[in-house]
Amino acid sequence: MRGRDLTGEKTISEFIRIVVAVLLAYALARYAAVQKTYEETERTLRTLCSEVQTLREETGALSRALDAEPDAEQIEKLARDRLGLVMPNETIYYFTEEDSTKQKEG
Repeated sequence: MRGRDLTGEKTISEFIRIVVAVLLAYALARYAAVQKTYEETERTLRTLCSEVQTLREETGALSRALDAEPDAEQIEKLARDRLGLVMPNETIYYFTEEDSTKQKEG
C-alpha cells in the first residue's frame, strides 16, 4: 500500500509543479504585456506633455501679441498684404505672364 501512496503523492506533486509553472509563465507573459503597454503610455504622456508645453508657449506669445499696441508699420503692412490697400497717390502695376513672354521675345 505504501508504494501506491508515494506514486500518487508523486503524481500530485508533479501536477502541482506543472500548474505552478504554467501559472508562473502566464503571469510573466501578462507582466511583459502590461510593462510594454506602460512604456508606450509613458512615451505618449511625454509626447503630449511636450506638445502641451509648446502650445502654452504659443498661446503666451499670441496673447502678448494681442495685448501689444500695433505700430504704424505693422498696420500698414497688414493693410497692404491682406487688404490690398495703397497709400494715396501710389500707383500699382500688375504684371501678367503675357507681359513677361513679350519682353523675352521682343
